[in-house]
Amino acid sequence: MTVFDTVLSRIGLRWLVLILLLAFSTLYGVTLTNVHTFDALSYILDVDRKPWSELFHPHHLLYGPLGAVIRALATVIGWHGSVAVWLQVINAIAGAIGVTVLFVLCRSVTRSTGAALIASISMGFSYAYWYYAVEVEVYTLAVVALVAGLWLMFRIVQTPTWQLSAWLGLVHGFAVLGHQTNVLFAVPALLTIGLSAKTQRLRYQLGVAYVLPLVAVVGSAYLWVAFGVSGMRSWSEVWIWLTGYAQTGFWGGAIDKAKLIGLLKGWRETLALQGGAFIGISGIVLLLAGRSAFSRLPHPLLIGVLSWLIVYGLFFLWWEPDNIEFWIASLPPLVLLFSAVLTIQWIYRAGLVLVIAMLVLNLPTIIERGDAHRDWQRRIAEAVAALTQTGDLIIVPDGVLELYLPYYWGHENVYGLNQAMTASSGDWSAACARIQQRIETTLTAGYAVLIADEAQRPLPAPPDQPPTPAERFGLTAETVAACYAPIQSMLQIAPLPADLPVYRFIPRANVLAGGEGWDFRRGHWGWRAEQVEAERITPSGWHIIPGIDPKLISPPLLLSSADIVAVEVRLAVTTDVHDAQIFFLDLNGQAREEHSISFTLMPGTDMTTYRLPFNSIAEQMEKIGGIRFDPVSVGDGGTVIVESIRLIYR
Repeated sequence: MTVFDTVLSRIGLRWLVLILLLAFSTLYGVTLTNVHTFDALSYILDVDRKPWSELFHPHHLLYGPLGAVIRALATVIGWHGSVAVWLQVINAIAGAIGVTVLFVLCRSVTRSTGAALIASISMGFSYAYWYYAVEVEVYTLAVVALVAGLWLMFRIVQTPTWQLSAWLGLVHGFAVLGHQTNVLFAVPALLTIGLSAKTQRLRYQLGVAYVLPLVAVVGSAYLWVAFGVSGMRSWSEVWIWLTGYAQTGFWGGAIDKAKLIGLLKGWRETLALQGGAFIGISGIVLLLAGRSAFSRLPHPLLIGVLSWLIVYGLFFLWWEPDNIEFWIASLPPLVLLFSAVLTIQWIYRAGLVLVIAMLVLNLPTIIERGDAHRDWQRRIAEAVAALTQTGDLIIVPDGVLELYLPYYWGHENVYGLNQAMTASSGDWSAACARIQQRIETTLTAGYAVLIADEAQRPLPAPPDQPPTPAERFGLTAETVAACYAPIQSMLQIAPLPADLPVYRFIPRANVLAGGEGWDFRRGHWGWRAEQVEAERITPSGWHIIPGIDPKLISPPLLLSSADIVAVEVRLAVTTDVHDAQIFFLDLNGQAREEHSISFTLMPGTDMTTYRLPFNSIAEQMEKIGGIRFDPVSVGDGGTVIVESIRLIYR
């Protein structure tokens, strides 16, 4: 017996369980991340803002309403901020419970306190389990249910009763509500039940006792949400709701070399983000060297555990093998096998060293990754937020920025390729039209548009990373860039720090009005034409064929008239009607005759500059809410080409 074993025997099992629970609760509590994943921020925003009836996601049905309950409880005790920290605390406690229950299970199976402790701690120290226990995610809670299911499988092997089978079905039901993919747990559960029953009759009884509560929990929950809460009226609607997310084309596909490489990457990072290959290879060596100890496990349980690893492994190899969040569900059966081989003395010592190595490798990684000051995306978002106002449109590369900006800085008008494609059901033409319309709507409202270069021309994914949304949708960088071609001449380089990604912007209407004005050879700038027969932007300006009482209307403005001395209009006209008028609108957007300047146009195709004194207008109105330019009173088939409009200041 080692010194470690002696210490454990003196502590006693009950105290050891309490210490383990408190130790991991504390460890996870002090390492709560301040850098959230995309899914975590999506969930936080949903729980913070939406009513509980809108929080049901078909892949993890239970987590939404659980968040609503946590939010309600936090509100009762006087909490008025984001519910994020409370969601993390619950996750951290759940993570500690998972490690503790797994320890109790492994000790019951192996009869070795030391082996069970080392094995269970290995899951608690693994990077994936640790990270998602300090994040706001669904996977930790689902794994706790799976650990409870594994413990019930062991109990059924010992005493195959219908009561235990019913409990297993109930627990499995909650695991499925935690995450839909845990329906795969039915394979190891049914195999264990079938092999544990001594007679065909008992096998049938246990199977029914397991299936009925499973179907009741999962079926009633999904039917209630689908037909009750969500108000669906047909099975086809339910099917689309259940499977729509999975049919986006982002997951699945042929199992090829890339999938196998992804599998190795996923498992390497599941164990340790840095040094995961060493941990993984060492663990495999120990499992193979001590495989004879697998016989210590009851045969039905061993078959159940191995089938668990095979079924989950094959599914996620096909689904998304490089994603560490999915491999957490395979850790409990792997840890149980590990606890068995740790009963061999030399492997026990090696396992202890391996667990210490996992702590040494993963603790600094967890701390660094959760440090907001090291968050590159947070720094980009902060710089972008400093340049923009609430109503400005920010088009970002697909990723967490589209959630950082609304969550941390209250910028809601954020858009990206994935949003546009999803809203357009994967139709690029429709998605491009949505992007262009979003830009036009923002400019027409007088706000700025800020666009990342990477959003205009998406970069390919690195060789060891999954495909980008653009690649998944089959879009090339050139195809996406063509959508932004009409506004290229209006874009300016945004004044961000030199080490940050490049963004370009179209200034707000007020900024243009107070500076260079509007050069219509480059675009509309949010101006709109009314009562014209045709219009187009060309290198010579804004070509208009006027109708009856044509108007060119600026975006909303908020300008002081005190320093304006003139308004300058540059245009050419081929109409026979030559009377033009420019109105300065009040803050309600209303035009008055006394707030206008009338002038006569010079006919011809050559551009003429008209500099119109503003003195009389400045005396009558203190603030300007917009500009309306009537190039002629009525069209006669001729053309007006407006090159530019600008205000002249003292």
